[in-house]
Amino acid sequence: MTAHVPPVTPRRRRPWSTRREWATWPVVVARIVLVVVAATLFAVAAPVTVAVYDVPVPLALLVTAVLSVSLGLAPVLPRTSSVAHLAAVAALGLLTAGSPAGPWPLPVTAIIGVGALLVVLGVRTDWRLTAAVWTAATVLTLALVAVAPGRWEPADVWAATFVVSAGSSLLLAGTAVAVGQRRAVRVELAEARRDVELEQARRRSVEERSRIARELHDVVAHSMSVVHMQAESAPFRVADLPPAARAEFAAIAETSRTALREMRQLLGTLRADTAAERAPQPGLDDLPALVRATQAAGIPVALQLDEGASGGTIDPLARLAAYRVVQEALGNVARHAPGAETAVTVARHDAVLAVEVVNAAPPRDTVAIVPPDDGGFGLTGMRERVAALGGTIDHGPLPSGGFRVRVTLPCHPGTTTLRPQADRGAR
Repeated sequence: MTAHVPPVTPRRRRPWSTRREWATWPVVVARIVLVVVAATLFAVAAPVTVAVYDVPVPLALLVTAVLSVSLGLAPVLPRTSSVAHLAAVAALGLLTAGSPAGPWPLPVTAIIGVGALLVVLGVRTDWRLTAAVWTAATVLTLALVAVAPGRWEPADVWAATFVVSAGSSLLLAGTAVAVGQRRAVRVELAEARRDVELEQARRRSVEERSRIARELHDVVAHSMSVVHMQAESAPFRVADLPPAARAEFAAIAETSRTALREMRQLLGTLRADTAAERAPQPGLDDLPALVRATQAAGIPVALQLDEGASGGTIDPLARLAAYRVVQEALGNVARHAPGAETAVTVARHDAVLAVEVVNAAPPRDTVAIVPPDDGGFGLTGMRERVAALGGTIDHGPLPSGGFRVRVTLPCHPGTTTLRPQADRGAR
């Protein structure tokens, strides 16, 4: 049997500039270094621009502040910071064009700032943005020379500045891109490894569910089929069968058919069969049939089902949980108190569905039927089912020798939460 494995949805890759992939000490150190570099750049560039190039102090402070702040914000806002940094470089080139001092059109501080920006972009972002910023900085250098004819002579000043700035920034950008791409590949491989592990875990889960389904089919379903066939054929195999015995065999056959139908739905769910998941589940409307089957087993059961509780306005999960509670409670009566008078009450109170099963003490002349297994998980499963829907459960023995199970469920699980009560007793 081939197990159906649901496909694993790949993660949506986020841009490297906005990814918070590691918060370890190397990142903290790198951010501290970047802040120090940006602050040092501002502390050095402002006085150098004023003293060497005779730029007014307010303009020098403004331009160098933009250079430093844009460099510090480059890891968070790479595109915006790049545009602001290049604009500040252009403004600095125009402000220093009137001075004969060199280097020009990019002062040393501007060359360092552009190089640091390219390093940050190369490590933190895609290589295309880094290449675009390097190209823009190179073209901007030539554009500053073109708009300042007074600085064309001597040519060796701006030519040497252009070669140094373009060559050094290209080397730094290439190294940073190589480091960034290596880190990107490492993170991508880690995410791919996690995807593979997730897919393998899901496959193992599906295979385990398929194995459980095979075991249930081979053991339980086969045995129930044998019981059903024997109950159906008994009236034809046994001569002069009394009418009461015929009715008993008919009830056994009906119960086994119901168990087989629910078993097939369970097997389909374990095998991820969507048709089985859409199959109708028992609800409150099926309680009369459950009570009749219990009565046929010799247990006097009285059912009180309010009209408001049997309507279709109650969530299917709540209806199914109420049915399972009554089914388990009646099963416990059949095991531990055969022949005991039992009352089943199902009522709706506003947004709460109340289910109560109370049985009296068993008659003195009856003997409890020994179950084929020791059980012990009925009330546990009942508590888990009720708790999953946000309901409450209260069960325990009565002074008269009987037993009571009372469950309250929200009619619409997920919108109403009930305060849990302490469980009492065990069966």
